[in-house]
Amino acid sequence: MSKRSIPNVDWANQLESVIRQFVKEKLELIMREEIKNFLEIEQAGTPNMRNGYYQRNLDTQYGRIEGLLVPRDRKGEFQTQLFAPYQRHTGWLEEASSGCIKVA
Repeated sequence: MSKRSIPNVDWANQLESVIRQFVKEKLELIMREEIKNFLEIEQAGTPNMRNGYYQRNLDTQYGRIEGLLVPRDRKGEFQTQLFAPYQRHTGWLEEASSGCIKVA
């Protein structure tokens, strides 16, 4: 009986894909919590509310995360703290993974 194994290259690609998906899910979770906080605390008493999502790609040290769902509000005032409006490459993620997070 022969054993079937996943070639190292395929295994590495699958692992990278799983890591990118994990990072994407966690970034989206953080942004959902950010907009929830923004609307409930910072915009309390105003008629502002969620207005779906827009998609963007973000290059990280883990590869390109495609189709990242970024929440938006009706007034267009919400801005995630994870990255700047037109930023396409992360800086904080690399700092976090190396243990060198800078606090402003």
